[in-house]
Amino acid sequence: MITEIITTGTELLLGEIVNENSQWLASFLNEHGYTVAYMTTVGDNPERMRSAFREALRRADLVITSGGLGSTQGDITKQAGAEALGQSFVLFPEESDRLRRYYEARGRQYLPAQERQAWFAEGAELLPNEAGTASGCAVRKGGKVLIHLPGPPFEMKQMAEHHMMPWLTAHFGPQGIIRSLVLSVEGAAEADVERKIMDLVAGQSNPTIALYARPGYIAVRLTARGADEESAMAAIRPVAETIMERIPAVQYNLEGDARRDLIKLLRQHHLTLSAAESCTGGLIGKLMTDLPGSSDYFKGSAVTYWNSAKERVLHVSPETLAEHTAVSAETAREMAEGSRRLYEADLAVSTTGYAGPGRGERGEPEGLVYIGVAGPNGTEVHREQFLGSRKSVRYGAAEKALFYAAEYIRKHRSHGTVG
Repeated sequence: MITEIITTGTELLLGEIVNENSQWLASFLNEHGYTVAYMTTVGDNPERMRSAFREALRRADLVITSGGLGSTQGDITKQAGAEALGQSFVLFPEESDRLRRYYEARGRQYLPAQERQAWFAEGAELLPNEAGTASGCAVRKGGKVLIHLPGPPFEMKQMAEHHMMPWLTAHFGPQGIIRSLVLSVEGAAEADVERKIMDLVAGQSNPTIALYARPGYIAVRLTARGADEESAMAAIRPVAETIMERIPAVQYNLEGDARRDLIKLLRQHHLTLSAAESCTGGLIGKLMTDLPGSSDYFKGSAVTYWNSAKERVLHVSPETLAEHTAVSAETAREMAEGSRRLYEADLAVSTTGYAGPGRGERGEPEGLVYIGVAGPNGTEVHREQFLGSRKSVRYGAAEKALFYAAEYIRKHRSHGTVG
């Protein structure tokens, strides 16, 4: 089914909050075989919202919205959806009674404004909200489906997993599965990679082929649809093998980004991770703790910006710092090993470099970063040269550190020495 995701809320357009709902929904829907062809964000304006819904219903079979189901004047998503469908907007008395009981059970007054949550398009089928008060709903008309989910990410995910997807499966059956495999090509330009596989790109069908510039490497993503994971990967493998015959590449599954790939490996092998950060200033810790459940595998990050902090917290040798400077393979090695000892982690990553602007103390170029990975099979250090702004260098280094940690596990897992 051709699907469109619409997130609502002026706060998204103002940049006040990160739109993580679109990303999560796209990944979730693709895993269940739904083709997400469009994404839209619209503010809390009735006319613009109705227009966005009508356009989405014209070009997609399934439209899923997130946000605007609450009890304030700005929560207009359901009404705009009903008007876009040409449906009456009506009170569901049973939902009003449920909300009244909910608030009374908690000793809270049921205000007239809260009854806005009990209004839906006529004929809507309600989707329970296990984490909040606002129910979602699914409306069918003229072969089109409009589903409203709440805006708070935890509520949205709960409803999508526990109620929306079972509803879709019951009405439309299983849609198969969409899977991706990423080939990581290092030390090459994007245009050169494309040139070497242009015939495959031109003839693509299932799988499809896409190229992306990532920090320090080019990602060649192969995406296939199948009845199940085995059939999807069976379509991908011969194309991946052809590409790898032409271009040296590191093969790995990437469901979203390097962080999710690493987390999957950490969980699979019951490993823990820690970090020691200089130039990334805590970004590795942020990336690893942004997702729920991170305490299962991430122990902590030591942000040691000054040399004195590297010495005192991580026990980096003063002689190493004096002879090789803070930005060196030797310092990255001792930082990673120090973090692993400090947190008693199975693996540790480190970053030290020059995010810019300006060169290093011995004339090193801005964007130079050393990344260390320490584990039970020794310590590996990688030298990277990132381009772009200070922010892009820092985020690139943090992401690449997670990538190298995942590579460490994959490499030594094949020898049966990790996990």
